[in-house]
Amino acid sequence: MSERSPRLVVTLPGRSVGDLRGEIELARGAGADAAEVRLDRLAEGESDRLAELFPSPLPLLATLRSTAEGGEGPDDAGPRAARLMAAATLPFDWIDVEVDRDREIEGHLSPPRGLIASTHLPGGADPEELARRVREPPPAGGVRKIVLPASVGGLFARVLPSLPPAGELPLVVLTTGASAPLLRAWSRRLGWPIVFASLPQGPPGARGAGPVEPGQIPVDRLRWFLDAEGEAPLLGIAGHPVAHSASPYLHGRWMHAARRRGLYVPLDFASDEEFVDSLRPLAERGFRGLNVTHPYKETAFAAASRVGRGAEACGVANCLTFRGEEVEAENTDLVAILRRLDELREQSRWNGRTMTVLGAGGAARASLAAARELGVTARLWARQAESGRDLAKSFGAEFGPPPVRETPDLVVQATEAGRAGAGPLAIPLSQLVGRGAHVLDWVYRPDDPSVRTEAERLGATYEDGWRLLVYQAAASFAVWWGAEPSADEVEQAIGAGS
Repeated sequence: MSERSPRLVVTLPGRSVGDLRGEIELARGAGADAAEVRLDRLAEGESDRLAELFPSPLPLLATLRSTAEGGEGPDDAGPRAARLMAAATLPFDWIDVEVDRDREIEGHLSPPRGLIASTHLPGGADPEELARRVREPPPAGGVRKIVLPASVGGLFARVLPSLPPAGELPLVVLTTGASAPLLRAWSRRLGWPIVFASLPQGPPGARGAGPVEPGQIPVDRLRWFLDAEGEAPLLGIAGHPVAHSASPYLHGRWMHAARRRGLYVPLDFASDEEFVDSLRPLAERGFRGLNVTHPYKETAFAAASRVGRGAEACGVANCLTFRGEEVEAENTDLVAILRRLDELREQSRWNGRTMTVLGAGGAARASLAAARELGVTARLWARQAESGRDLAKSFGAEFGPPPVRETPDLVVQATEAGRAGAGPLAIPLSQLVGRGAHVLDWVYRPDDPSVRTEAERLGATYEDGWRLLVYQAAASFAVWWGAEPSADEVEQAIGAGS
């Protein structure tokens, strides 16, 4: 492994020179070594103001990404040449050229620190083509850059075997799609001279632009990880989809606060098979563990070689830990719901005797396991009657809506309703919720607020799943690091998502 961390280049989302100037300062304060100005993203007239960026507090890279390579700039050589040659009159430290479009002017560009010679390969590029392209000579004093889409499974099967030995060439290979965070996280061990990152990202719902490239890791988290002495552990959230997950934010802030070097990334798997087949390669390449979300909690439980008490109680796992050759499963959702139920009872918001659970997935299982552990009479209601009835029976719960005129004090909403694309709640709350009841939703920051709206219309109180997420994340943190975040850090995280 290379002992030197790659240079961290933050891709700036700004479309005006004014925005770019503020973003450069933000990137510098977060630990960036340089910043990338995307010429193709600039609003009309802003290219004429680029000189106002200099002198810059960070070295700058100018990039004109073509539409064909995923940007917003021209594909034709003539317009590209005009814009790149204009950028070359300014003191940019690097200029990014597209190998297959800018060959005619490449020799006329000589920025102080060199050229970045880029190629974006299509999804169908085979290993032989990739192996050929990565060995094309880089520009003198510059860097060769290859970008291609790849799933996590495709990264292991197709991309990694095509790469030259670490540090052999001034090369950076990055993927887009589900595997995008991985090569960025492994950039130091792969010997990449540079890696591209995003501006720091706040909690869900925080104001500010998101990353220009979805797979980019926030620069402050990547800096914290790559500057570690030796190999710091990797962690992640596995599921489909996971782009919405706030877990990277939570674990990132807690690792930094506790002075624990590590990096937590989202990993989107397209199938059960891809998920299971990737566990061993991830463990071999520095992963300590994974949180697991929909739809792989049952698969994670089955894939484990050791099963903890919580996972055994729920029959599913949301937390995997790699210990040598073993994969240990646990369920920190159960820890979270038990903690919240205790609080609701102490706050007199729940009688502690009965509860109704909606859904039949992993969150519903954790909720039913908590009811069983607390000796609470539980009732399950799910859209699929046969599977729901079997699940209720396995946890000693009743199935179906409560008897007429009997409304529970607590309803636990454990379906995907509220998430983008999940559709409305199929179970009518009007048959369950009355005035004074409390609805505890596992979905945090729902895209569709209809569950909350209906609950409050019926006179119930409502809370989304942010606190549950924080509690399960804190319990997972304890599994991997030996202790939970401090109480203050947990409470601050709860407040950040409110």
